[in-house]
Amino acid sequence: MENKTGKYFKYAIGEIILVVIGILIALQINNWNEKRIQHNQGEVLLLELTEEIIEDINTCNWAIKNLKVSIKEQEAIFKVKNLRTVDLDSLYFFFSEANVDIKIDANTKIKINNLGITSLSTNEELNNEINEYFDGSVMKFNRRIEYDWSNQRQRWKDLNEINTVNFNSDLIQGFDKMDIEETKSTIIGLINSPFFKRSILNAYYANKSTLETVLYFKEKSISLLEKIHKELLKSNPKLKPLPDFDIEQDSIKN
Repeated sequence: MENKTGKYFKYAIGEIILVVIGILIALQINNWNEKRIQHNQGEVLLLELTEEIIEDINTCNWAIKNLKVSIKEQEAIFKVKNLRTVDLDSLYFFFSEANVDIKIDANTKIKINNLGITSLSTNEELNNEINEYFDGSVMKFNRRIEYDWSNQRQRWKDLNEINTVNFNSDLIQGFDKMDIEETKSTIIGLINSPFFKRSILNAYYANKSTLETVLYFKEKSISLLEKIHKELLKSNPKLKPLPDFDIEQDSIKN
């Protein structure tokens, strides 16, 4: 009986050990599956971030182009020594100002937050940089652009209140034809008013400041994009390369 009891206990203990080992293996397999699912989900979201940031950079390129054109037009007209020697169409450059009504969206980051995901990869440094990009750089950029755009709208509003020039009179058949010299004289008078002088200088320096803001944000976007792409290449070596972002052409002097 004692031998049978001893064998029984040994058998029972062996069964328990096998059950425990089975549970541990099942838990490990489940853990591997969860990590694989999280990794795959993280890769999908990183790819979505890549596409979104490329769109952000394209938005920046559009703004940079418009700002540079506006700045060059303003600088060219500032060099004129006698406004009366300038043709009417060129005088209109005084009234041109780049449209800076842009905004960087964070749709993928919002999606990540809604899913409760805190890490997109095992690269914690990259995870932190992604969070800093959206919680810091994007928010600051959008606030700054909104501030600049608000000031721009106010300048346009103030200018419209003092403007007595009907630029489009020739478009309406019932109106008298626009007298070029009279219109030119009126515009020059408006340009020489103290208010307009302050307004055009404010617009010029605002354009340059906004350009620096957009250029800096573009650099941050490209830097993060390259790090995300490098991380994705670890598991997908055949991933298509990033577009060619020519930083040198973004120089304010160009």
